Amino acid sequence: MLQTLPLVLFIVMAEVSIGAVSVLVFLDWRNEVKRGFLVSYALIYLVLAGLTYWFQQSFSTPELLNTYAKLDKAWTGYLSLPLLLFFLLLIPYSFFLLLDKTAGVQDATLKDNEAVTEQPVVRKNSPVRVLRLLSGVATVVAGLVTLFVMAMIYRPMAGSEIGGIITVAGFFAAAFALGGVLTAMWLGHWYLVTPALSERPLQFSTTLVLVAVAAQVLLFIVAGGNASDAGKAHPITPPPVAAQATPVPSNQVKPANAPVVTPLGTDAIGWIRVLVGYVMPLVLGGLSWKLIRDRSFQSATGMLYLVVVCSLAGEIMSRGLFVGGL
Repeated sequence: MLQTLPLVLFIVMAEVSIGAVSVLVFLDWRNEVKRGFLVSYALIYLVLAGLTYWFQQSFSTPELLNTYAKLDKAWTGYLSLPLLLFFLLLIPYSFFLLLDKTAGVQDATLKDNEAVTEQPVVRKNSPVRVLRLLSGVATVVAGLVTLFVMAMIYRPMAGSEIGGIITVAGFFAAAFALGGVLTAMWLGHWYLVTPALSERPLQFSTTLVLVAVAAQVLLFIVAGGNASDAGKAHPITPPPVAAQATPVPSNQVKPANAPVVTPLGTDAIGWIRVLVGYVMPLVLGGLSWKLIRDRSFQSATGMLYLVVVCSLAGEIMSRGLFVGGL
């Protein structure tokens, strides 16, 4: 397990960074959020993408992946390039966001009987905006290619052709579930300082998360409950160890021949993952969606906090079970 822990962390980091950047670019394209939000989190996600690439170069290189017999070695050599492009293309996207002072929704304050509302001002596409969106789309494409290559590397662990298809789809669903809820949670904070913003971008992000989690549940059902548990399809048989006589200390409390068992088996952890990673995000995400419609943004953001924690915990358990068969 300790040997595969870096692989689990890299997979989760890649899913989070690619999904989060993709949702951020979608929000930029829709032109419904503030420029400050776009700039702040583009820079934060740039750092996250750089850390993800560093992690890949340290713990998920082709040389290291090729030591695992159950991975598809035909794809291991193609992982570094799209991930590097994802990181590099995020630099000009962030630069154009800093350069374009008209990025994001612009405020037109209208006073009517002392009521103040904010409506977006529509501006024509400037060359900087076009370059920003093109670099953003290219960044998303590079990220999606990275997800596809990564999924193809681990596809043989599913044990069957249909399982391989589910594995590939599962990587994309997990990325948008994790990245979407992270961006939605950050966006919820933005409403605390600009409460007059339209609820549409936050509702869009939350809806995307709910669709992604629902897709994960569907894939889990289609796979018969083993969509992420590659370790079940390929059980690990420990090598036989010759029994050796060991002296029993005088203060021994437990009998020397007492069996040592883990508190939870793989099946139990798998169902905990379903509860934490699927059921709770769906329930809490649905409540967040309803609160957003009611413009109760502070309560919705608190719910999204819980969805982030549950989704991350569930995905770490899921990927830990997945790579457990290595």
